[in-house]
Amino acid sequence: MNTERRTFLRRLAALSVAAGLAGCGGTPGSTTDRGTSTLPDRETPTDSPTPTATETPNSLAEEWGFDSVVDVTELGVDPTGGAPIDDVVAEHIGAEELLYFPPGRYQLAESIAVSAVPRAGMVGADATIVPSEGNEDPMFSLGWPDPVGAAVFAGLSFDFSAEDTGGRPLLARGDDVLIEDVTLRGEADVDQDLFRVDVTDPDGSGMIRRLFLPDGAPPDTKVTGCEVGDDNRGDVSFVDCEIDRFPDNGLYADPPEGTVSVIGGKYQNNGVAGVRVEVSEDAVIRGVHVRCDDATRGGANMRGIRLRAGRSILVEDCLVEMLEVTSSDGAITFASELQSATVRNCLLHVDADGVNAIRMKSAAGGRSRRGPFVCESVTITGAAGQGAAIEAADREGVTFRDICLHQSGADRDGVLVDHLRGEFLDSSVSVTGSPFVLNESTLVRRNVDVREGAEAAAGGAGPCASGDIGNDTEFDR
Repeated sequence: MNTERRTFLRRLAALSVAAGLAGCGGTPGSTTDRGTSTLPDRETPTDSPTPTATETPNSLAEEWGFDSVVDVTELGVDPTGGAPIDDVVAEHIGAEELLYFPPGRYQLAESIAVSAVPRAGMVGADATIVPSEGNEDPMFSLGWPDPVGAAVFAGLSFDFSAEDTGGRPLLARGDDVLIEDVTLRGEADVDQDLFRVDVTDPDGSGMIRRLFLPDGAPPDTKVTGCEVGDDNRGDVSFVDCEIDRFPDNGLYADPPEGTVSVIGGKYQNNGVAGVRVEVSEDAVIRGVHVRCDDATRGGANMRGIRLRAGRSILVEDCLVEMLEVTSSDGAITFASELQSATVRNCLLHVDADGVNAIRMKSAAGGRSRRGPFVCESVTITGAAGQGAAIEAADREGVTFRDICLHQSGADRDGVLVDHLRGEFLDSSVSVTGSPFVLNESTLVRRNVDVREGAEAAAGGAGPCASGDIGNDTEFDR
């Protein structure tokens, strides 16, 4: 195990967390300024950015143990896109050399795969990889068929603007993985999931930072933007990524082993879920902004954050907006298989009628999940009508605490529970329908301010009113 390299990856994740992803509702656990989103804004670049001073090709080579940095143009590669780069790159990648691509366009005609080497890496500066028109094959597979020791891919972009062009740009499959400052432009017209990451060592780490996929895939496909694969065994972090307009999940993190962290980033108009996490153990989703506002581009069931499985998942300091959807189970959903989760310090704005802000789905086979399931310091706003803002079924050990709920649309219920045992504490509920609907459930309520009917429709939301951000919150595009 390369201790220095793994320390480097974990340091990147720690720095990103400490950079001030304050999120919705102030510092964790606070109840002040609950309606103000302090998530950082970031402009999506038109090309991959030049590596920063601390991430130059030479510094990356040193961090990851490469013998040298090799400028591919000095090996005869054409930076104008006039000739394929395949033969030269295939010969040199994985040979203890970090391949550097200076500014330019680079034509890729065939798939390149490297297997069972200590390390394989590519780094660029305003460098764009252009596949052949109509491409549907994988482009770079770092760690196939056998994983590499370390896979490094940074500062490069892909151009998928040609018609019917797609294929997987990158498979990174290794003991440790770094993907950083990578952009894909153009709609992925080929029905294949795009980026895939597998950290194959249980002691390994993966960092995917500033992955930008702004153009998505056609709604009639089943393309996922980025996924954690079935061979993953280590810890994977996604930091400040932006993934938009994919019909079958923006980020799909479902490793059979290992942990997942999603820190910061923006996910817009993805089908199934903007962020989907399905882990065997732990996961953290922090400071993420999910927005669904275009039903013409999204796939079916445009969830915000979907917690599919796991024994301990934390969602905090997140902003989820459900403004216009094709259909949706909710802004944050707890799937039937989920064993335990906490959602705190989040702002959920729902304008789409009939869409839940929080949904805890019925357990499979009518069984009751024991949890604990905790939602605390959560603000729910918006003009959604019909249905219920919070819906939960077949759960025990459920706690709602410091919930500020105001939904002003017609016939909107507040909390609908079915076969549930839990508590609802220190909160306010303001809806046009019934504040609480209990079916064969025990929900202990203490210190709850309730407003309903005309008073709720008129805006009698108390402390929730300042959280009504509506359409004023925009993505930078």
